[in-house]
Amino acid sequence: MPPKKKTEQAEAVETLEECRRYDGPLKEEVRHICAEYGLKALAAMNVVELAQLLGREDELEKVETVLAEIRRLAGVAPRPVNVLEALKAQQALPILKTGVSEFDDKVPWGGLRRGLIYGFAGEFGAGKSMFAVQCAVKAATEGWRVIYVETEGALNIQLFEKIAKRFGADLSSLLDRLVVTQATDVLDVKEILLSLFKQPADLVVIDSFVSHALRAQFRGRGMLAPRQQFLAYLLDILRRMARVYGAAAILTDQVIDIPEVFAAKVKRPAGGNILLHGVNALFMMSRPNKTKSEGYMWPLDVPGMSPNVEIHYEIKEDGLY
Repeated sequence: MPPKKKTEQAEAVETLEECRRYDGPLKEEVRHICAEYGLKALAAMNVVELAQLLGREDELEKVETVLAEIRRLAGVAPRPVNVLEALKAQQALPILKTGVSEFDDKVPWGGLRRGLIYGFAGEFGAGKSMFAVQCAVKAATEGWRVIYVETEGALNIQLFEKIAKRFGADLSSLLDRLVVTQATDVLDVKEILLSLFKQPADLVVIDSFVSHALRAQFRGRGMLAPRQQFLAYLLDILRRMARVYGAAAILTDQVIDIPEVFAAKVKRPAGGNILLHGVNALFMMSRPNKTKSEGYMWPLDVPGMSPNVEIHYEIKEDGLY
């Protein structure tokens, strides 16, 4: 039988008890915000975020000491382990079977493993959004808490319903596990991700990560560096969520043409090097003939996978197969 869900009162008592364990610098201030956020949430913050909460932006060195102690108490401080212990820890992380048989068979983890950030880039019609919805719904049916963030104004709830039925569920049974939200712009995405400090998710889906709103907000080549810096910050939030909570993330992305010398244009993710280096596994998706339902994906940068591997799928009304 699954473990009984803790009551809000029991969780509040547990939070207060863990907060009282903190006995470092700024003790009373830290215990106060800890009672609101919880120790793990504070451990997932960076120095600047924690300093802002404490009202100590001008004392970053002291806040660094505070954060190190919080992470030690939360059990997420760096700890050298032998390679077998590290292997066991990774193998203990839950894995989601996506419902795309070739994907689950060919990727190193046998599906989507918690604790990693996945990127899926491709042209329109490749099935990126459908795959993202499918993973979100499938995870929710297996008891994961999921937040799905849509950024392009194309939310299709009917697709959620069809995929839920495919996996033997209905949307009413997923109300406490699947949250869907639309972001007006990238500032909304940032606030949504920061809200996860208080209410962490097991899976975060952003469809799509580099939206038209992002390009409109950071217009022109002169704003390229600030745009990439903003994307890097969003990825860093997800990375910390993965480290502290063991959360997984799925980011869909568009592609852009990159001219190469003596060669035709090649497709690369619109997120550029920030996305290439910020995710743990990056796949490209393609449906060469838009009149047919067949597509395939391949690992652009996936540790443990040859870039020559092809994962074939078929697009149907209730998801990818």
